[in-house]
Amino acid sequence: MSKKNKISKQRSTCEEVPFSTYQTRLKNQPDAISGALDDCADLLSRVERQLFAQSQKVDTFKGKVFNQIKSFFLSFFGILSRHFNSINFSLQGKVDSYRFNLDRHIKENKERVDKARQTIEKLSKKTIEPNQRQKHLNNIHLKKRRLARLEKRLEHLKSDKATGRVRICFGSKKMFNAQFDLKANGYENIEQWKSYWQKARRNQFILVGSKDETAGNQLCVAKAQKDGSLTLRVRMPNALVPKHGKYVEIHGVKFEYGQDVIDATLNDNEARRVLKSLKSSETKRYGQAITYRFLRDKKGWRVFVSLARPQIPIKTLKNIGTIGIDLNANHVALVETDRFGNIIDTETISLNTYGKSKGQTESLIGEAVKAIVARSEKTLKPIVIEELYFSRSVLRENSSNRQKRMLSSFVYSKFRQFLESRAYRHGVRVYKVNPAFTSVIGRVKFASRYGLTVHHAAALVIARRLCRFSERAPSNCQDDVIIPNNKGGHVTFSLPARNRKKHVWSFWRRVSRKLKSVVHVAQVRATELPARSNQTQGPLVGTKGPPLSRTLSGAIPAHESLGNTARPT
Repeated sequence: MSKKNKISKQRSTCEEVPFSTYQTRLKNQPDAISGALDDCADLLSRVERQLFAQSQKVDTFKGKVFNQIKSFFLSFFGILSRHFNSINFSLQGKVDSYRFNLDRHIKENKERVDKARQTIEKLSKKTIEPNQRQKHLNNIHLKKRRLARLEKRLEHLKSDKATGRVRICFGSKKMFNAQFDLKANGYENIEQWKSYWQKARRNQFILVGSKDETAGNQLCVAKAQKDGSLTLRVRMPNALVPKHGKYVEIHGVKFEYGQDVIDATLNDNEARRVLKSLKSSETKRYGQAITYRFLRDKKGWRVFVSLARPQIPIKTLKNIGTIGIDLNANHVALVETDRFGNIIDTETISLNTYGKSKGQTESLIGEAVKAIVARSEKTLKPIVIEELYFSRSVLRENSSNRQKRMLSSFVYSKFRQFLESRAYRHGVRVYKVNPAFTSVIGRVKFASRYGLTVHHAAALVIARRLCRFSERAPSNCQDDVIIPNNKGGHVTFSLPARNRKKHVWSFWRRVSRKLKSVVHVAQVRATELPARSNQTQGPLVGTKGPPLSRTLSGAIPAHESLGNTARPT
């Protein structure tokens, strides 16, 4: 393969077409429609489970072997080839997801095992009073039991990776494990649990379409009505035709969001059909695949429609400035810069998600994202965020209770998902940069200089990093530098000398370590102040702002440790 072809192939794989999914509830449907969907979900779910079991038995699930299995399933279960393709598509997505996340699970379990071993070793060396010895031994015993479970789980994960085995629990592990403690999970007996378990295993089915098929999906054909609603004509499997007929029509389907996008896609598919009948050469330019997923919950059936997003031209230009975003546990710090990296404006958007339900959290994130994208549309400047990753094992093992509460409500992945989705729909580009030392650089260089909070200073560093502006040390490197703590006070210390032969981040790494130690010393001294009268703290800590015990609390931002050791890429 030539170099040119390799580059074009890499571009085609990297530039994936984004998809949007819209949902609505099927309201006021007769019992016959619900019964037909129930039977269809029951049949197709059984096919999926049997196909997964068969794929685990057969070494080569491709080529002739796959065609033989497909032929058997079509005749045995009485389904169409398109039904089988949809089931296989959905199943392969679950299998790929398991394998994709396997390395992450192994890494997280290794971290848990190492941390559990360190905890046991630390407890074993600890000196305990005689009256607390039994309690201490029980604590060590429980830690060892946890370590054994973690090691066993890690062994299974490594074995799955080596053998290619995939573990999927249809119906969810949570509901499966509920049978071992029925009363705690709200079940009166095992029969009641079994009925719920079976319903959970057959509560949905997917119908995958193609741009070559009628209306983008031949198994579920959508037709627009004069009142603006849609009529879905669902093709029943052959095994269910004697009971429900060949087709089941669902009337009055309306989407609160995305109705215009769905109508435009249907019009595009109709244009393809007309051009194909005319044997026009423009046929290939039209048509989009539409995928339908039917899901039954406690209130009834819902339908999800997935299709390719319409291409929106990008409006923003990074050469006129950027908008830096620093996401924190209870707010979003926003900073707008000009094309030279100078600060123009700041904004604080409240985003306190701690203690909120899933719906409330998503609503708060949506409002914050709406304000950010609106500013980007108005100024035509792109948005810059940090590329962060929070490990569950770190959250569980290495964090204090305060940090756990902050990080658990710190829904960075959900925020980024909402931001990228809305930005794409409005033609706004979102960039992600390395988060290394953004808070340290902002705290040392820009907070006092511009009178910013630590979080806004970090957002300024994020905005500047996209344009590769300088991050070198301030000119007064050898003098005492005043570092605000975002509580009205500050700490002061001398920056270490910079070695110009090394990358600037090596300097900031040493600064972060020294700053962390200085803050720790200041906190220790602050706890001693109430016992003394008319005492000054010394050169490490300033005397401005509120009392010292309040001044130094929370000096390290929750989202980024000052001990970050990320290296330049």
